[in-house]
Amino acid sequence: MMPQPNSPNSSDAWVDVAEGRQPSSRRPPPVQSGYGHTVTAKDRADWQRWHDSKAQDAYRRGTDASNAGDIPAALYWLGRAARMAHHDPNVIFAYGMALLSGARWEEASRRFAWIARRFVMRKAYVGQAIALSHLGRTDEAVAIFGKMLSCYAPAEEVLPWTRLFTVQSGAPGWCATSNEGVLHGEAHGPVTIWLDGEVVASNQCLPFTLPAVWEKSSTLSVSCEGKLLYGAPIDLRSIRQMQGFVSVRGHALDGWIWYPADPDFSPPVMVEAGETRIELLATRLEQGTLLEKPLARPRHFSIALDELPQGEIRLYDRYGQPLTGSPLGPTVITLLEGGIDSGGNIGLPRAGEAAFADERVGERRTPGCLVIIPVYRDHLLTRQCIEAVLADKSEDLECLVVDDCSPEPALSHMLDEFAARGDITLIRHAYNRGFTVSANAGLFRAEGRDVILLNNDAIIPEGGINRLRAWLDRDRAIGTVTPFSNDASILSYPSVSRPNPVPDRRLALATDRIFRSLPKSGLVDLPTGNGFCMAIRGDCLAQTGLLDAEIFAQGYGEENDFCCRASALGWRHVAATDLFVRHVGTVSFGRTRSLLLERNLRMLNILHPGYDERVAAFIEKDPFRLLRRNAGLVRMIARRKSASSCLIIVTHDSGGGVERVIDERRRQAEREKKQVLVLRPHERGCRIEDCGGDTVNLVFDLPREWLDFISVLRRMKAERIEWHHLIGHAPVMRDLAAALDLEWDIFLHDYIWFCPRICLVGPNDRYCGEPALAGCEACVAQQGALIESDLTVAELVAQSDRILRGAREVIAGSIDLQRRFKRHFTGLEITLQPLESGDYPALKSPRPLDGTRRRICIPGAIGREKGYEIVLQLAEDAARRNLPIDYIVAGYTIDDDRLIATGHVQVLGEYREEEAVSLIESCECDIGLIPSIWPETWCFALSNLWNARLPAVSFDLGAQSERIQRERRGTVVPLGMPLSLLSNVLLHFSHQMI
Repeated sequence: MMPQPNSPNSSDAWVDVAEGRQPSSRRPPPVQSGYGHTVTAKDRADWQRWHDSKAQDAYRRGTDASNAGDIPAALYWLGRAARMAHHDPNVIFAYGMALLSGARWEEASRRFAWIARRFVMRKAYVGQAIALSHLGRTDEAVAIFGKMLSCYAPAEEVLPWTRLFTVQSGAPGWCATSNEGVLHGEAHGPVTIWLDGEVVASNQCLPFTLPAVWEKSSTLSVSCEGKLLYGAPIDLRSIRQMQGFVSVRGHALDGWIWYPADPDFSPPVMVEAGETRIELLATRLEQGTLLEKPLARPRHFSIALDELPQGEIRLYDRYGQPLTGSPLGPTVITLLEGGIDSGGNIGLPRAGEAAFADERVGERRTPGCLVIIPVYRDHLLTRQCIEAVLADKSEDLECLVVDDCSPEPALSHMLDEFAARGDITLIRHAYNRGFTVSANAGLFRAEGRDVILLNNDAIIPEGGINRLRAWLDRDRAIGTVTPFSNDASILSYPSVSRPNPVPDRRLALATDRIFRSLPKSGLVDLPTGNGFCMAIRGDCLAQTGLLDAEIFAQGYGEENDFCCRASALGWRHVAATDLFVRHVGTVSFGRTRSLLLERNLRMLNILHPGYDERVAAFIEKDPFRLLRRNAGLVRMIARRKSASSCLIIVTHDSGGGVERVIDERRRQAEREKKQVLVLRPHERGCRIEDCGGDTVNLVFDLPREWLDFISVLRRMKAERIEWHHLIGHAPVMRDLAAALDLEWDIFLHDYIWFCPRICLVGPNDRYCGEPALAGCEACVAQQGALIESDLTVAELVAQSDRILRGAREVIAGSIDLQRRFKRHFTGLEITLQPLESGDYPALKSPRPLDGTRRRICIPGAIGREKGYEIVLQLAEDAARRNLPIDYIVAGYTIDDDRLIATGHVQVLGEYREEEAVSLIESCECDIGLIPSIWPETWCFALSNLWNARLPAVSFDLGAQSERIQRERRGTVVPLGMPLSLLSNVLLHFSHQMI
């Protein structure tokens, strides 16, 4: 099935900022989730739009600062942007360049390495090598820069570094080449030049114009005095790798082309229409193409359709490589130009009409099965694919492989060997014709037989072909059958909504055994099959005709169009629910792929109106939800056999410190070979995360499926069940331990047991003081409750008292928390169990009193109860009195802009938990501040400060105060201290380092 293009919401937000439309500065409130609450697509889109606009604003400010030479400001703003858009390579690259300018070598090296692993980009290798060189890691720097020379065109701007690394490499010179066909470099003397191991020139000086054969060669080696030059051997295929796209706009062919390894090259484009041959030179940089690659330099070209004869038009580069979107036939041009008559018809023959009359592949179904595998690259995967097919010994099975002019000699040689043994039938194209034409070359030979269209990166398990074929006979109207896979769109497992990792061979076979073991299911009609592994009934193929190679020449949509045409003739498309096929997937083609997807999807909806709606309706209905759940349950139960025991953890889905505790509890249990099940709230009930197994599909509707839910958990024979948080869960979950004949181990994380506001923060935005019940009732009446319950405060406390006293164990992380609960639940036994070991590094030495501004780090997500108003008032006081003090929020707040506007606050933006300590260290602060106005129950933000070697200041309240005083790693101040006095205290302590 053709993937859907990316949602435009994200890019829209970036456009908003670019055009000066500023979103609200205040962070959108969290959308209520969990039982009975649906987080809609609009909710997610609205939040993403706000988030992206903030990231783009930070990026713009950072690039402006960089251009102005303000390196500290560039580091701040681009670092903020990089944390908010941590998968955006343009942002990461800009931040990497700022890090180089700021001599932050270690982080610069990491950022450039991240880009180099994902993109063809010369400057990423150069930046990484420079950073490594400054770190004294010379061997690594030389290797990285040498790889750049071997895979990229040379750049004059890095010549000094080229010479330095050449000397350090010990080579007698360096070499590199470009798409101009000229070998550049410097050597100690005359050089000898090889192409694919054959000497083509000797006793030469550089630069040297390569012979024409270089355009077909794979490697270029250069030596001097018997030693290879630095950069050799050169990978010519990398140099020639092209990206390009063509479509129709304004009655003209319009597109772009470039060579990522040679971004400064102005490439020619060959246009072929009938007997007409035209060469266009693409020189103007394309401004309208948003490529994800940093510093992309695509060149624009255009030619009016009136200048070309009617018929098929092909566009390719100087090496004969077709541009994405080529060829364009008359039908494609008509569709792209909106050639629809007033009645909504395209005026083009479709299924069963004249256009396919000469492409019939038999009039009726005949015995036998033909497996068709189009191949182009990756001989190792192709071997696995073919050998998996050949493992099926059915006498009526033929394996046909179409070599679409592969550029890999090893692959072509392997196919020749298979063919020579009689294992496969081999068709070889003289030039690359694209996936759809290659598939049709095989389909044309079906002669009424059933066929299986198979990608060369799909590995069918043992017995899979017979299982797939059997589904074709379940009903005479079945036209196509598609199995489940890790990458099969609506038939993906475990997740349908996001990419799944490619399973290794062992896991793929185990998953297939699970699907094979499931009860035989009825037929479920699909809106379309998926061509990665699709069985087609012989008479369906005969009646429907071949794939449409004119409209979908390069793939992406051809099988969807076929299925729509077959559906119009009455054929059905179903899933093989007893088969799971490993799909390794292909290397992404980046923006060219997404543009082709968008173009083909647009044409598909013109050809078959309502296609998108039918697919969306299928996804919404999700008829395979129970099947995926059953597969996950079988997998979960099977994993129990090898586990020493089972631990059930019940928690919310809101992250934060609770999640950090859950992660540590899980890791500890897994070290003891226990299976861990984490139970989280779901809009319909409860979702089981089988850690290490299926974490997506084990959703039970509660209370309707309560008995099934309990039955499944009983089979896991859990020895313990931990209650961490039930917020967001269905009410019936309170009865879970009793239903499983277990007793709760209750971990206390906040005050939800007796405070409907959860955090003991009163109407005046301060710690409430824990008044009598009447005071609590008044507080809730004024502010409302944060928990979904109709209970009064007294009823809540009574209910909690019964649950807590019925637990096997109640656990608190701090003495302060233990003390508060004992005051509300007299006589309750509470076990003290610190959440961390307390093994922290020594605090760093204070900075000298040199008159510089003092920097105070505030870690974490700063909302109301975490002290946002305190931070704002401190910043305003610093601005009002012009104090030499800055507050660095290592995280985010409910309103970043308001803080930043004071001129005394930097907000670094969201981070991943594993980045917390290094982020705080990078701030180069003097002390840390925990401004929480509620009694924290542990405070991991405080731990992060200490692990970054910073002493901390907090109010004399809660676990934060208890820990600071016990560890003597900071100081505490009275809650309610005047803010101007607090400013003075912080300034004093930042000098004294407490």
